Amino acid sequence: MSLVLGFATGGFLASLSSASWTGPTIEFFDVLGTMWINAIRMTVIPLIVPLLIGAIAGSESGRSAGAIGIQTLIGFVLLSACFASLAALSVHGVYSGLTLDEAVTEKLRASVSPTDIPTGDASVATWFKNLIPTNPVKAAADGTMLSLIIFALAFGFASLAAPADVRGQIVSMCRTISTVMLVLVQGVLLVAPIGIFALTLVVGTKLGGAAFTALGYFIGVHLTAAMVFSLGLIAITAIWGRLPLSNLIRGIANPISVALGTSSSLSALPAMIETVRDVWRLPERIYGVVLPFAVSTFKPSTAYTWVFSTYFLSLLFGMPLGPKEIVFVAGYAALFNATVPGIPGGGMIAVAPLLLALGLPIEGIAILFAVNPITDRAATAINVLSNLAITTLVAAAQRRALFG
Repeated sequence: MSLVLGFATGGFLASLSSASWTGPTIEFFDVLGTMWINAIRMTVIPLIVPLLIGAIAGSESGRSAGAIGIQTLIGFVLLSACFASLAALSVHGVYSGLTLDEAVTEKLRASVSPTDIPTGDASVATWFKNLIPTNPVKAAADGTMLSLIIFALAFGFASLAAPADVRGQIVSMCRTISTVMLVLVQGVLLVAPIGIFALTLVVGTKLGGAAFTALGYFIGVHLTAAMVFSLGLIAITAIWGRLPLSNLIRGIANPISVALGTSSSLSALPAMIETVRDVWRLPERIYGVVLPFAVSTFKPSTAYTWVFSTYFLSLLFGMPLGPKEIVFVAGYAALFNATVPGIPGGGMIAVAPLLLALGLPIEGIAILFAVNPITDRAATAINVLSNLAITTLVAAAQRRALFG
């Protein structure tokens, strides 16, 4: 609702450009929207970094799961890579039907705060050299998120070699910070309608009616992609899981309904357990490890939604991504979907470092937030289907290991 009101109000103000009060009004909402975006940016580093370090440092406790945990990890990494690769290969064609006036995108790009983009030697060798931060604190202050994530990965893996009590303190500290930051993030999201209205009002003064066409196209892309990937997951589950189609459909109906209704994989966990236990008759030693691990850690739908979303924003702001940038987005989405906070809208917070790394205006997050109630339901359904598919695949792999 705030998205529609913002664009409509912005278009109305644009039509009254001759009035003396429209300029100060637009400036007021520009300041309000910028404050909300800055509140989001404030939470990114202290949320993402502890989540990443805590997830790695705390993984030592999962070794008791042995082969099941390893197979689950491999399954989700491969699935995320597949989603991201398919999205990257199709993104040009998918958005080929979306046309935006170059003058409009130029006005929109000029209306946002410029993002600092590194200059100088842009060779591949220099890019790799700059991946390792010489000063992690400076990297955090400068907002060079990719380097900071590299440091977080290194810190997390190094903590695995630390004594158990030290590692426990690190995990406890990271979880404490993450918990507090999640509370802060939820507070920022509570005022999201105001921030979205303010930002989209400013965008509406630039785009006018083209905004609604572009957003309709964007939503259509996400819903179509979710349909295609859901059919693929159902086919994988039926073939490799050796499940009759009628049994498969009966099993996924309830979890998918919960996912579409709540936009929460965690809320769908009881329904998923009921399906694999009572309908598909999978052993508890399998689903008891795979499903909690999957729900708490992996969000494979972000592997394709981030590709489609960032490319859409690049077109919207007149800064189209080239092949190298699309490959980078796909790799980032496949590797770092585990950093998504487990709260509604968490994927939009986690995409901020990607936008910063690409030099795209972070104000675009407001647009993603605004359509999130629609797109997130489809993405949650894909996450639930992925969790069920990986559970059946791990069960099949364990059966083959036991019986040959």
